[in-house]
Amino acid sequence: MTAWKHLNYLWRLVATAFCFVVFGVGGVLVPLVATPVLYLLPGTAADRQRRSRRLVHWLFRGFAHLMQGLGVMTWQVNGIEKLNRQGLLVLANHPTLIDVVLLVALLPNANCIVKSRLLNNPAMRGFIALAGYITNDRGSTLLEQAASSLAAGDVLVIFPEGTRTREGAPILLQRGAANIAVRCQVPVTPVIIHCSPPTLSKQHRWYHIPERPFAMTFSVRDDIAITPFLDCPAPLGARHLTDSLEHFFTEERHCHGH
Repeated sequence: MTAWKHLNYLWRLVATAFCFVVFGVGGVLVPLVATPVLYLLPGTAADRQRRSRRLVHWLFRGFAHLMQGLGVMTWQVNGIEKLNRQGLLVLANHPTLIDVVLLVALLPNANCIVKSRLLNNPAMRGFIALAGYITNDRGSTLLEQAASSLAAGDVLVIFPEGTRTREGAPILLQRGAANIAVRCQVPVTPVIIHCSPPTLSKQHRWYHIPERPFAMTFSVRDDIAITPFLDCPAPLGARHLTDSLEHFFTEERHCHGH
């Protein structure tokens, strides 16, 4: 490694650590300050939630620009105009730790279904509560909450794998996302997330810095119609849709050379 490459590596290591410290501190302090202020502002509970989600959107967007400005990463979005609609069900693959942060940074009115164990993460717990995101431990009420969110015009974001993709492992989707699509009769808007070189994955700790700034690409594909999956009982339709989505995301990954 040349002296320049070594210095560049050290800089990105320090910058990455700084970014995660900023995110962690912000995740604790911002909700503590913002929550009482949002409750004091006039308006309904729906107004308060809309403001809260927009605040989280701008905070996550600021974090993305911080990482980009410090030379840690670059990011690019293709087809973002397809997200400028209401009541979308957005399903995305999940290669990195920061996928949800960067996706919400693109969506001012995003709602998300997130893992309940993120409530044990001090950096995320406050943001989840502030934005009113749905946790996946809601059981029988999860579908009802998802349907209400879509009916209200929210963009509902789900990572149907349920966890970050393991490099080289097959893409396996949980059936919950397809179940929501079928029962709510909402088409799927797929987003393909690609990270090069791979980092912040299941196999990488935050300090496993790649040899160059990593590039995040978000490609919004055309909607996937669910009409073909409505001609049978909902559980069977959800299973068939899940199989179809697994094939779709697998093919997209192969197109990126993985």
